[in-house]
Formats: sequence, C-alpha cells, structure tokens
Amino acid sequence: MNWNGKETALFQQQKEYIDTAMVPLVPADFGAGMIQSAEQYEFVQLLVVFLERQFKGRVLTTPPHAYLTDSPNRLAEAKKWSEKLRGAGFKHVFFFTADSAWRDKEEELNASVIWIPSVPLGDMDDSIKYSIIENQAKQIVNIIVQKWQGYAE
Repeated sequence: MNWNGKETALFQQQKEYIDTAMVPLVPADFGAGMIQSAEQYEFVQLLVVFLERQFKGRVLTTPPHAYLTDSPNRLAEAKKWSEKLRGAGFKHVFFFTADSAWRDKEEELNASVIWIPSVPLGDMDDSIKYSIIENQAKQIVNIIVQKWQGYAE
C-alpha cells in the first residue's frame, strides 16, 4: 500500500494483515553532491514502488525519509521513524537506501537496512530503467522473504 488517502484508509481497515513498513531513506545534498543525491532518490523510489507492487497487501510504503547529508542528527531521526512504525504495530521495518553510510546501522535503528548501490538512471529509456529496477528487486524480494521467515522462527 502506498502513502495516499485511498490506500491509507484501506490500510486502517486491514491493519492486522499489513505487518511491514518500507521506508525510502534518501540523502538531500544541495551542494556538490546534489546530482548524486537526486540520482539516489530516483533509484530508491523506483525500486520501492516496484517492491510495493510485488508485496501489495502485506506492506505499507511510507513517504521518503530525506535527511541532510551533513546533519549530525540523521541517525536519531531515522531511529524515531523506526520507533514510531513499531509503535504503530509494524513487525518489520525496512529502510531502503543507496547511501552506504547506513549499511551497518540495523542494530541502532532496530530495523532492516537494505542498501542498494545506485545506478544513475538519468537519460535511460524507460524500458531499460524498468529492467534494471526489476533485476535489483528480484534479489531484494529474496532478502525480504528471508527476513520475514527469520522473524517467524
């Protein structure tokens, strides 16, 4: 389910079946790294949209959590997202990011961090973009299913 009025209303009705939150975790840099952070955002957003379609009815995709790359509070802010989502009843919280700085932060966040190296999609044809996203998503689907199964044990 996506973060919009119609689907969040449906989420409220079917809350007991939706145990997973997917949070795009994206950097915002307005200096020299602006192009790279915009590319990461585009890549992560397309990937999360694709994954939401695969897991429709089991996941809620939140709005992106954007953070300033030079912010000293970025870990604490992301942790608040995890705490709020867990408090709302989500058993699984997945942060999706192309920023390698988050790779080893699962324990601090009490959430799964799925790091995907960003591919600059820029001027690619839409069919090529889709193919790249689909290939990445297939690998991530297996990771998510493994995490779900690990939780059940």
